[in-house]
Amino acid sequence: MIDGFSLVHKDVLIPVLIGGLVLFSMYCYKEWVTRNLNNIVLNSIVAFVTMTALVLLVLEPTKEVEIDEQQGLLLTYGYSNHQKDSLVILNKGLKVLNYDSGKSIRNELESLTSIYVIGQGIQSYDFLRFNDLEVDYIPMKKPSGINRLSYTNQITIGEKVEVNGSYYQPSKGSFLVFEDSRGNGLDSIQFVENSNSDFSMSGSPKTIGTYVYQLTVKDSTGVLLDANPLPIEIKEKKSLRILILNIFPTFETKYLKNFLAEEGHEVIVRSQLTKGKFKFEYFNTNSSPVYEFTDAVLNQFDVVIVDADTYYSFGAIIKNRFEKNVRESGLGLFIQPSEFFFNLPESSSYFKFKRDGIRAVQLANSTNTLEKYPFGFDEQLLGQHILIRDGITIAFYKQIGLGRIATTTILNSYQLLLNGSHIAYKNSWTQILDAISKKNNLVVEWKAVSHIPIVDEPFYFNSYTNLKEFSIVNENKVPVSMVQKPMISNKFSGTVYPQKKGWNALKINSDSTLQFVYYVYDDLHWKSLRTAKTINANLKQFTTTAKKNRAVSSYRPISPILFYSLFLLGIGWLWLSPKLSSDK
Repeated sequence: MIDGFSLVHKDVLIPVLIGGLVLFSMYCYKEWVTRNLNNIVLNSIVAFVTMTALVLLVLEPTKEVEIDEQQGLLLTYGYSNHQKDSLVILNKGLKVLNYDSGKSIRNELESLTSIYVIGQGIQSYDFLRFNDLEVDYIPMKKPSGINRLSYTNQITIGEKVEVNGSYYQPSKGSFLVFEDSRGNGLDSIQFVENSNSDFSMSGSPKTIGTYVYQLTVKDSTGVLLDANPLPIEIKEKKSLRILILNIFPTFETKYLKNFLAEEGHEVIVRSQLTKGKFKFEYFNTNSSPVYEFTDAVLNQFDVVIVDADTYYSFGAIIKNRFEKNVRESGLGLFIQPSEFFFNLPESSSYFKFKRDGIRAVQLANSTNTLEKYPFGFDEQLLGQHILIRDGITIAFYKQIGLGRIATTTILNSYQLLLNGSHIAYKNSWTQILDAISKKNNLVVEWKAVSHIPIVDEPFYFNSYTNLKEFSIVNENKVPVSMVQKPMISNKFSGTVYPQKKGWNALKINSDSTLQFVYYVYDDLHWKSLRTAKTINANLKQFTTTAKKNRAVSSYRPISPILFYSLFLLGIGWLWLSPKLSSDK
């Protein structure tokens, strides 16, 4: 097609052109046979224009025009009819669309310059479709129910399952009950007001395995009002071998080493007294002083915890040796921060920081605020959050080959113990150690990206492996396409659409023991929580920066009057021309 022009019936372009040429050829032949040579040239030109007009009438040409403003209204789950009617009245010509995450509306969006979104909002995996549009998001009223939830879905035997969250507008006098897989109540609270209520509950599983606990809501008489599953995987307790390095003894290390020893980990603490002289402490292990950091020595440990002053006092050779063991052997390295650490370049500190000015944060299971450095973690491609509280990341690791290097913005975590928040202290350090410790003999490591998988919706996950050739299949033995990350050669990402609720599994096709078990929820589960998450995600996505209305082009039909006029004039002349010639 010519730039700026198109045809409505372009699918029949060839047959119509052939038909027009045939008619034109027949007319020229007829003029030649009748030997009407006086007007043959003029009549042929008129016939050509006439046939062209006829062809264009059939094909219906259109012209590309730029639309200054074409607004749309996208209706998502939970939208208000009153809100919809008001927007339609205020914005004449508003194009109304219904959002269905399972169906594409790409073609409809291409004709819009801006769009209103009302209701719950757009699913996060559809955000890319709206990148070029100015989006005015008007959220629905927050639904009653649990709108914030965090819990430990993977624990080791002997630890407690901690469930924390917030319930919006509960029924006064109703109960929130934490139940085990058999329906036995482990913990409960009663709501005394209808306002937003924070809650914290816990329970101690007794056996290893995968279980589905429940968070139920019951009225004052015990009648069940709502129930949502809490899948939990309980693993065997693993003892870690940990090396702690300090340039001098600190209170942070004093309380940390005691906690690690009580948890059954093998701990060696090395504190520097003077230059070349060290004090060693041993917990649950034989005396074995560490003076040099050779590959053989570092390979003995699962985690090394070192303060920033000590680590950056090492020369380049020793630091390179640590990095090599992290990269090749999977060693976990945790750097205890200090003020200067946050001002180092990313190439030295391994992390990219930004000053956030926040100097205190409250952890789960703690009523006391904890002091932190006024810095936050800038989003990093190769990193992963470990601890998040109120939207603030306070512990973070960076993947380096097989291993991980981590740090925190918390200042003096032992203050939790002094304030009586033993559970918060234990949970924080347990999550950090679980995230960074060496994965001995672990061929494949799995990580869920989607937190609430739903039937027939995309479930995103990552896998880490050094296997050169492997294939992943779902529970139906259907192969799953994997994408290798260019910056991390052993990291792969995949997407599946689970077909059944309950426990599902992804497996390495060549070895079914290398599997990843995850729980898929019914669409009715966690409605209020998922709605709250979607609203928050839409507010964050569509209120950060204003976008200028994009220019949208549309093909508008060219008026057929011109072609009708040319056709009628041409036909009239061709009918009249022989008569004029015969009169002469």
